[in-house]
Amino acid sequence: MANATRLTITMPARSVTVRLPASSRFQVISHGLQGPPGTLSAEILQQVSEARHATQQLGSMMAALTQEFTYYGGSISAQEDDTP
Repeated sequence: MANATRLTITMPARSVTVRLPASSRFQVISHGLQGPPGTLSAEILQQVSEARHATQQLGSMMAALTQEFTYYGGSISAQEDDTP
């Protein structure tokens, strides 16, 4: 257990050491079948397409929100400038 967490508790006339195994630093996940090198299955290509579409929608939404903040920030600033 070289890669472990060690806790030593020292009491009068006794010493207790507790060793806990370290948690895994990585995890291997596999799914589906492996094809020839450099090719992706139709399922993976579909997932990539859906992810790309979702990313584009998110980008459009963020751009719209940014424009709204800019518009309202400008409106508030203009109103503050008009006050005597």
